[in-house]
Amino acid sequence: MLYGWEDRTVTRERLRALLNRGAALGLSLERWERAGLWVLTRSDSDYPERLKRRLGGTAPPVLFGCGNRALLERGGIAVVGSRNTGEDDLEFARRLGAKAAEEGYAVVSGGARGIDRCAMHGALERDGTALGVLADSLLRSAMAADYRRYILSGDLALVSPFNPEARFHVGNAMARNASIYCLADAAIVVCSEAGKGGTWSGAEENLKKGWVPLWVKPDDAPGSGNPELVRRGAEWLPEEPYPLSQLVDGARPAGQDRLPLEPAAPSLREEPEPYAPAPEDGGLYALFLARMAELTAEKPAGVRRIAECLQLRPGQVEDWLRRALPEGRVLAGKRRGQYAALPGAAHIPAKGDLYALFVDRAVGIVSAEPMSTAGIAERLRVTKPQATEWLKRAADEGRLVRVEKPVRYRAAEASLFGDNA
Repeated sequence: MLYGWEDRTVTRERLRALLNRGAALGLSLERWERAGLWVLTRSDSDYPERLKRRLGGTAPPVLFGCGNRALLERGGIAVVGSRNTGEDDLEFARRLGAKAAEEGYAVVSGGARGIDRCAMHGALERDGTALGVLADSLLRSAMAADYRRYILSGDLALVSPFNPEARFHVGNAMARNASIYCLADAAIVVCSEAGKGGTWSGAEENLKKGWVPLWVKPDDAPGSGNPELVRRGAEWLPEEPYPLSQLVDGARPAGQDRLPLEPAAPSLREEPEPYAPAPEDGGLYALFLARMAELTAEKPAGVRRIAECLQLRPGQVEDWLRRALPEGRVLAGKRRGQYAALPGAAHIPAKGDLYALFVDRAVGIVSAEPMSTAGIAERLRVTKPQATEWLKRAADEGRLVRVEKPVRYRAAEASLFGDNA
C-alpha cells in the first residue's frame, strides 16, 4: 500500500503508525459501543448547539457519552465545588440538586467526588435529571452501579471530550470546565480555594467570558475563594426561599425582566412581533397557552400564581414560558417576573384540564408497551417532576398501572379504564 511513497515531511514509518492507530481506534469504538457509549462530532446534527455558540472553534471536536443525549440541550444549573470539603457543603450541594429537580432544572456538573457527585445524586434521588461532564474514566463510570440505573431510566447523561478510558489528568480536568458552564443556564460555586484548583479556574474563566450568571455560596472561612469571586463579578446566593429562575435571570442588567432567553422576548411595553401559529392538535402546551391567556386577560401574573391556578408545578410553568416567550405568545410585564399570554396565542378554546389531557395522551402512548416516566415526559414534552406527579395520581386513580424494576407505566385493563372514565 505504501510502496513507492516518498515524502521528506511524512515518512512511511509515520504513515504506517497512523494507519495502525486507526485500526486500534476502530477496535476501541466497537468495544465502547458494546458498553452503550455513543460518539458525537461537531458536524453531527445533535451536537450541543450551546457549545458551538459559546465556544466557537474551541468547542470539543468529539464528545463521547452514554445515557440520554437529549439532556445535552436541556440546560440546567451547574453546581461545582472542591473535591475535599466539609459535610456542611456536601449537604448544601445535595439540597441544591433536590431543589433543581423540584423546579424542573437539570443539574450540570463534573461528576468528581465531593460537591459534583452530591449535587447530581441530590437531583437524581428526587426524580430529577443530571448531566455529568467527566474528565476521565467515562467507560468505567458508565458501568458503575451508582449511575447505571439512572442511565437506563433516561435521567442521566455522562459525556467527556476525552478518551473514555483516559485516566485522571489535571489538564483534562481544567479543560472540561468550559463545557460544564456552557451546557448550563447558570452556575453555583459551593466552595473554592482562592487562586488555585479547578473550581477556581473554571469560575474565573466563566466570569471573563460571561457564559452564564455565576453565584457563590456565602462563605467567609479563611482561605475560601468565594469572597474573591464576588469581588471579581460573581453574586452571592440569595437567602432561601428563592426560585432558581432568579439565578438564571438575576445577574442580567436591570430592565431585562424576563426568563433567560435568546433572543430577547418582547415586552408588554413594546409592540409585539407577529408569532407563528400554534399547533392545532390541542396538545398540552397549546392548552397551557389558552388557559394562561384566560388567566392573564386583565393583568399579568407571576409563575407561582399561574402554577396555582392551573394546578401545575412552578418548574413546568417556567419550562413552557421559556418556550413561549421567544415565540411571542407570552409577553413579559412591566413588573419583574410577571407574564401574560396573548389572546388567541394557542388558537384553541381554553377548555379542559391539563392533567386530564396528559392522562389521555399517556394512556395512548403506553397502550402498546410500558414506558418509563422519563420516556413519557419526553414524548409529551413536559418536565419529569410534572410527569412524575401526574403519573402517580393516574396510577392511584386506576387510569394507569405502575410496573416495578424498572419503574414503568402501562395502560390499565379496559374494564378498569371504563370504570374510571
